[in-house]
Amino acid sequence: MRRRWMGLLLACLLLFSSPRAAALTDEQAEQADRYFSGMFYRAQVVSGGILVAQRQERIYSFFYGGQTKSRAHPVTEDTVFKVASVSKLIAAVGVMQLVEAGKLELDAPLCDSAGTPIRNPRFPDRDVTLRQAMSHTTSLLPSAPYIGTPRWERIDETDKTYFSDAAPGSQYAYANLNGGILCSEVERAAGQNFNDYMAEHVFAPLGINASFAAHLLPDPSLLANSYLPNGLVYQSAARYIQADEAEYDPSCSPSSHYRASVGGLYISLAGLEKIGMALAGNGTVNGMRLLSPGSARLMRLDQSLLPGTSVTAQSPYGLCVYGVEVEGKTWYGHQGRWEGLLADLFWEPESETVAVFVMNGLAISFSGKEIATRPERALRYVSRWIQDTEDSFIVNEEE
Repeated sequence: MRRRWMGLLLACLLLFSSPRAAALTDEQAEQADRYFSGMFYRAQVVSGGILVAQRQERIYSFFYGGQTKSRAHPVTEDTVFKVASVSKLIAAVGVMQLVEAGKLELDAPLCDSAGTPIRNPRFPDRDVTLRQAMSHTTSLLPSAPYIGTPRWERIDETDKTYFSDAAPGSQYAYANLNGGILCSEVERAAGQNFNDYMAEHVFAPLGINASFAAHLLPDPSLLANSYLPNGLVYQSAARYIQADEAEYDPSCSPSSHYRASVGGLYISLAGLEKIGMALAGNGTVNGMRLLSPGSARLMRLDQSLLPGTSVTAQSPYGLCVYGVEVEGKTWYGHQGRWEGLLADLFWEPESETVAVFVMNGLAISFSGKEIATRPERALRYVSRWIQDTEDSFIVNEEE
């Protein structure tokens, strides 16, 4: 009997000592609804939503508009959006799985289709590496093309298209082609089509409605239209599906697949939240291990501070993960923008708080300041749910 009571006591202690998600009161949730409704309305957003989770429990959701302007199908957690450069972060999860499996090395030289190391011709003795690509320090130019097949073997010292005058690893410069390299490297290491790999090893195990090709979504009926800043349709869901089906190459072709991982991901709001939950914690969500705890942490770190690293420059990115300071907390994640779309996935690891933020058809000009400001306003509001003070929910709704 004594052993039974001791066991029950220990179970209770473990239960009450385990951190739990914050629970919002009805008043707090109503205040948040007013705040975000005002933000979306003033920005003339067509559709979008916000999800907030803490320690793998949903604590808040806000949805705005519908899959189309008719609102016949209102936005829910299951609505699928094309999320632009957030694609790079999700692709990085697949890369890190292959690093854990020993099939990719972060500091090994990247190679062309013939197996010859890719070089900045001005620095022939310096490797261009996967770690550099994921931290945007390869010395690739921001304008380097990522559609089609880079002819690495033809790049020489006269090149002004691909490489800058900085040595690989020595300078930060955000380049979409760095994100495109992830697609190629996954195919080279896994020996299968990039989208097939991500579906098999990331999306399907988590039960996520996501794909890098619209026609291959498990449920394409939930895909939303994309809108321009003037509110006109940029591309309808039906057109995304039709175009992707017509253009899709199902082969494993690492020498020519440099596009999907740049910004081609379609994913539900809840799907982004699940991946964020794993990255905010120990790499596991709903009992499914996505990454090891070490990999989840490594993605957030300044790569220039690690021993034996091929990155010597400080970069705002770890491994496809950006850090931003908000309300005394560092949030990690990635932003995406395309035409009238803003998409964000961020997490705060100490509290394991995850924030998903999508604005579709946002009526603003995409200045760098504006891109950062709106998501940071959302994170500033959500950060108050971490602080747990009496004035945590007092906020100027006109912010």
